[in-house]
Amino acid sequence: MKKECFLGIDIGTGSSKGVITDIDGKILSQASVPHELDMPRPGWYEQDADSVWWGDFVKLCRLLLSKADLHPERIMAVGLSTIAPCVLPVDSAGKPLRPGIMYGIDTRAAAEIREIEKQIGRDEIFRISGQDLSSQSCCPKILWIKKNEPEVWAATDKILTAAGYLVYKLTGRHTVDIYDAIGYAPLFNIRDKTWDPAYANLLFDQALLPELLWSSETAGRITPEAAALTGLTAGTPVITGTADAASEAVGAGVCRSGDMMMMYGSSNFFILRTKELNPLASFWASNFTDEGSSVLTGGMSTVGSLFKWFTEAFPGRSFEQWEALSAASPAGAGGITVLPYFAGERTPLNAPEAKGAIFGLTLQSKPGDIWKALQESIGFGIRHNIEVLRDEGVEARRIMAIGGASESRSLLQTISDITGITQYIPDKTLGACYGDAFLAAVGTGYFNSSEESYKWVGVEGEITPDRHLAKYYNEQYLVFRDLYESTAHLN
Repeated sequence: MKKECFLGIDIGTGSSKGVITDIDGKILSQASVPHELDMPRPGWYEQDADSVWWGDFVKLCRLLLSKADLHPERIMAVGLSTIAPCVLPVDSAGKPLRPGIMYGIDTRAAAEIREIEKQIGRDEIFRISGQDLSSQSCCPKILWIKKNEPEVWAATDKILTAAGYLVYKLTGRHTVDIYDAIGYAPLFNIRDKTWDPAYANLLFDQALLPELLWSSETAGRITPEAAALTGLTAGTPVITGTADAASEAVGAGVCRSGDMMMMYGSSNFFILRTKELNPLASFWASNFTDEGSSVLTGGMSTVGSLFKWFTEAFPGRSFEQWEALSAASPAGAGGITVLPYFAGERTPLNAPEAKGAIFGLTLQSKPGDIWKALQESIGFGIRHNIEVLRDEGVEARRIMAIGGASESRSLLQTISDITGITQYIPDKTLGACYGDAFLAAVGTGYFNSSEESYKWVGVEGEITPDRHLAKYYNEQYLVFRDLYESTAHLN
């Protein structure tokens, strides 16, 4: 008998990736396609739902099936994830009315955040949703559309996330997963796991909101129309899907309380599994992918994007050449300290207005020192998050390091030296699409929950801290913190 297979596709910020696996997690085919991110104005980030989100999904389905030389009937279920939370208004025919507004990198709705806070109150918002409003939040952006694009708003029948739009295109059902629903604060009640009846109709008609389901729950089955486009078999189950970070955590083997995924990409995002729902100021508490699971999440605004900016601002050397130069720079980067807030900062500062800085330059400073200082700034930012969590009594017992920027072992080593933590490298590094495939297997009953992801994912290596550097970095960390406190009023 031929083994069951599962399809997982993730739509990311700059590219989309997909995988087909068998029931044991063996990779049968994998593929990726690049795409663009639109910035119509500074601070506004958008993507076209049909040409990018759905277009990539269709391309990857056909690529993966062709590479695996696999009959589509062997696909037992389809899993998916996307950048999140995004905002996409669609009309009664399911047609997008404008490009999708992106997640926290899009900062257009700062005034609407203040408006909602004034109307409901920050304490009440936190009580309902377990978090403060930020540029991550959907509701301020929805309110922005209502105020600034009346023609779009008048035609809006549903407001979907990126994952929700893909599920609609595949099955005809309007859904959002309970993990992603935290993006709809303050309309989503994290304890009741429902649209809050006290506020759901306050900002706009609750009928615009999609149906709530668990991430690994089957949302529907592929329609004949979707089958004809994707090459998949009509009737194949499709799970609700989730945010890319949640699937990435599953794909990295984050399966038990105390496990943390530390994702280093263009930005940083971490997910820490917790025994119970535990809202904390400065972070984002959430239900996770399965009923009864919960997490705390947070992250920094810049990691890979910081190094990309530097190589473009100071051309002439490749990434690898800069890495080699920084290897000659001692801990402390020759006295240079960097604030990595080049795109504001998320947790624990939650300060979209924060600015970056390079402090301590002298005529003796070398190019490699600046690169080293950029690496150290990421370590100091991660340490800040971990220390605030510890102060709240929350400890990460096992940290899995993933993402494109984690391929720089010098960066990971610097982070471990500064934080004093060991980071583990999973043996599967495909990312969110691999987690999508596993969640598809969960949703169709082949596994009980995401807690069983250890059956697919192991540990390949580890990055241990150099304890001899602890005293020095303790002192430098204080400089880092003081530098922000003493300059924040200038932002």
